[in-house]
Amino acid sequence: MVAWAILCIGIGLVGFGTLRQTKHQMANEAAANAERVSRLLLANFERTSDSVDGFLKNFATGFTPQATPSELFERLRSLNLPSAIVQLAVVGPDGRALVSNLTPEPERVDVSDRMHIRVHRENRVDGLYISPPVLGRISNLWTIQFTRAVRDDQGNLQAILVASYDLRDFTSFYGGLNISGQGMVALAGLDGIVRVRSAAEASYAQDLSALPRFRKIVGERNGRFDDLSAIDNVARVGYFTTSDRYPFLTMVAFDQAYLDRRLATVRLPIIASLLGLALVLTLAMIGAVWVVRREAAATARLHHTQRLEALGRLTGGIAHDFNNLLTIIMGSLDMLRRASEERRARYIDNAVFAVDRAKALTHQLLAFSRRQTLSPAVTDLNRLVVEIGGMLTHSLRDDISVELDLDPQLWPVKVDADQFHVALINLAVNARDAMPNGGALRIQSQNLLASEEVCLTVSDTGMGMSQDIAARVFEPFFTTKEMGKGTGLGLAQVYGFVHQSGGRLKLDTAPGTGTAVSLLFPRSYEQPEAVVAEGEELPSLPSGLNVLVVDDNPDISVLAANALEEQGCIVKQAHSATEAMSILRKADFDVLLSDIVMPGEMDGISLARFAKAASPDLVVILMTGYSERLEGGEVVESELLLKPFAPRDLTAAVLRALKALASERHAEARAG
Repeated sequence: MVAWAILCIGIGLVGFGTLRQTKHQMANEAAANAERVSRLLLANFERTSDSVDGFLKNFATGFTPQATPSELFERLRSLNLPSAIVQLAVVGPDGRALVSNLTPEPERVDVSDRMHIRVHRENRVDGLYISPPVLGRISNLWTIQFTRAVRDDQGNLQAILVASYDLRDFTSFYGGLNISGQGMVALAGLDGIVRVRSAAEASYAQDLSALPRFRKIVGERNGRFDDLSAIDNVARVGYFTTSDRYPFLTMVAFDQAYLDRRLATVRLPIIASLLGLALVLTLAMIGAVWVVRREAAATARLHHTQRLEALGRLTGGIAHDFNNLLTIIMGSLDMLRRASEERRARYIDNAVFAVDRAKALTHQLLAFSRRQTLSPAVTDLNRLVVEIGGMLTHSLRDDISVELDLDPQLWPVKVDADQFHVALINLAVNARDAMPNGGALRIQSQNLLASEEVCLTVSDTGMGMSQDIAARVFEPFFTTKEMGKGTGLGLAQVYGFVHQSGGRLKLDTAPGTGTAVSLLFPRSYEQPEAVVAEGEELPSLPSGLNVLVVDDNPDISVLAANALEEQGCIVKQAHSATEAMSILRKADFDVLLSDIVMPGEMDGISLARFAKAASPDLVVILMTGYSERLEGGEVVESELLLKPFAPRDLTAAVLRALKALASERHAEARAG
């Protein structure tokens, strides 16, 4: 009975914790969806307002008070108005209608009492005014009035242009979002007047201006809320977004009752299990595990399908690039067999160049998928820019000049140098394509004192982008280039690399003004690591170093062993973590060089931890091309050697690991 009671209490606590966590997760998902839809609604409203204002501006151009009603009528009829504009009218300075697109001789109705007319007659608005909802006196339709005044050079009012926009256009769009029954969407002015909303009998003209919660929302402009709605006092989880160009905000919220109904499917089995007997409790637990596993399996299948779809879209380009590189490698090696002594270096260089290109392509794909193990180091961005200068020149055309404006006192940052080079090349190539007639590519580095960040800006004098395109340029596969001239992966790689490095991106562009992309990285207070030049000779490894090489691929194991033996190391090989553990128990080694991903129950990370626990002075170097454990955020204290690597890279990694161990022992001796 005691055991049964403990089991019930334990599962009850687990159930309570699970419910809290699930409820919190559902609320976060609801808020994220609300934010996405809110921004979509705001963008739709801004596009609509821009479009209507465009018609008003177009009509205002060339307007003269001397025009007859029939002339004005013909101009109005010539405009290709959207169906949602039920009437486009011209109102005189006295507040009486002159003409509309419906009739050249409307009744001279006095609308001077309407707010959207008064604000212009009293000169309280400069530019476009969007009114609260108005119920048409004749049409009996709810509309909002987009109005713009026409004034002469002295500022005297000549006319007021009024576009009556049918609010059913917004309600129809909102209905298509399939949120009815789950929550509420609304468009409100910062004046507190609701223009349109869902989930209400009175969908228009509700006044919220006196509510403290609404005034708080206006002050914050954008944000999430988990509270009673300012609109109807219903408990909701949602998000509000305020326009930067119009005094309006959109609000999307999911009812807490709807979220509770979703949560009920999890709550009821847990409550029932707490009240049941041990057998019922056990069966409920088994059922819960089965449900979770089924959902996990479904999720895994979905993710697998998504990866296959992405891979399918990439296969053609990957196959083409890799086949080109393999052709270079195979051809160079074949020619190497028959080449004379003086020509062998050329074929070797060609093969090495192709291998480096293949390595860069693999790293770019992993960075795009955000499944790359970055190897960040404290470094000077100026040095990395100068290093890649030659490749940048080859990536551009002769009619494009490269200008460098690098701050000589630039702070160090911690980034992966290879991925930074790839990102810089991607930005340069995009800039090149944006300047078909030539121009200038400018790379500027500077310290941002206020935010403690280092900013690297790549700008061009090209065509620039519209805001709609700029909002999507970092999406994977999004490209404006012709078929076959762009994959949409370049800027996605830049985005993935910067965010994995703890930084952020800024984009400044407009049609005809060029584009500037700023990469902002947090300042590092560590000193940059010493860099060994490509042609500089590395120190030799200590003679007689005992090394255990562990890799399930015998070709890689033999390659690493041969490279180490050439430097006087004594090398033994193992092809699994289990075999390596057996060898380590029988003999002492100075260095363990192990792959991370290996078949069997133990991988390289676990092997390294067991080996270090048994022999603290053992130097451990882990090799990897990609590891899910590292991608998941697991931290390892060992030196990392990224595949593919050359013998020189292996030597440098061993020297760094030996130096790190010596520094650690020296620090311990001083502390002792």
